[in-house]
Amino acid sequence: MDPLHPFSTPWLWALAALSGCSGGSSGTDDSSLPGVEPLGCERSDAYDQAAMTADLAYLASPELDGRAPGSEGDDLARAFVADRFACLGLVELGTGEGFHQSFTDDAGNPTGNVLGMIPGARSSVMDESVVISAHIDHFGDGWLGANDNASGVTALLAIAHHLMNEGEPPDRTIVFAAFGAEESGFEGAERFMRRAPTELDLDQIVYNVNMDMVGSYASSATLYALGTFRGTAGREAVVAHEGDHPTLDVSVGDGSDQSDNYSFCSRGVPYVFFWTEDEYCYHERCDRSELIDYEALTEIASLSGATALTLANSDTDLMGAVRPNRDVCF
Repeated sequence: MDPLHPFSTPWLWALAALSGCSGGSSGTDDSSLPGVEPLGCERSDAYDQAAMTADLAYLASPELDGRAPGSEGDDLARAFVADRFACLGLVELGTGEGFHQSFTDDAGNPTGNVLGMIPGARSSVMDESVVISAHIDHFGDGWLGANDNASGVTALLAIAHHLMNEGEPPDRTIVFAAFGAEESGFEGAERFMRRAPTELDLDQIVYNVNMDMVGSYASSATLYALGTFRGTAGREAVVAHEGDHPTLDVSVGDGSDQSDNYSFCSRGVPYVFFWTEDEYCYHERCDRSELIDYEALTEIASLSGATALTLANSDTDLMGAVRPNRDVCF
């Protein structure tokens, strides 16, 4: 995905361009990569930088080789996410496959989504849901996809960890969706929106908070909160928490149809799409874990989680709000 054009480039990203961004080997010794021993649920701070670094390093490791649909790396990544959902205590959505929702992509590769939820607790809105999403897959064959999109999955897991430790359940149901086969055309998100589990009423999904490429803040020193059009609850939620993250420069107002959020918006579901520009390593083999801006990633995950929780607990009639159409999705 590439929702906006690049702007400026700090020295780190210029250096990355000189060290292997043109499609061959990254030129980086694997021994310089961050540690790859995830801490699982054994951490007190969901947004602990070391723990998130370890999660991302595993997801973007040579062992998983980019998580291409149908590959062993794809299977391992989806199992990793499902195991984390289980140990956090998320609720399965009744697919008959635990946290998995299997499908075969258009190229004939067996893959799937990983889905879990926190049921809503306020009777008047508990059937409504906010879907927090990030796609698992990348290209494989040496294209490791650290930013695109191990970063989003890492943030998704951190948010799930944080919200499960909140103590109070959300008013509306929160669904965590790690989608497969995004790179080939949002196939996992489309599968979910066509055949959602029986516990979930598609007509009562009130918001999508999507994260794709949230690990390259250093590239332009801007976090884009796309889909936050004037007057939307999503914009209000982002702005309400922006001040809690003074190290982030957050841009609101633009839209994008370049990630899984489009599968929601095209069906009338509003979205907030968090994204950071990656000028040099977007869809290149230099998209590796050692180039991730981990400090900013923890802040972005925290802001994304706070935005989703605010929407889930909003007193606004989100079902009665003006719904988007395809013309305003981007």
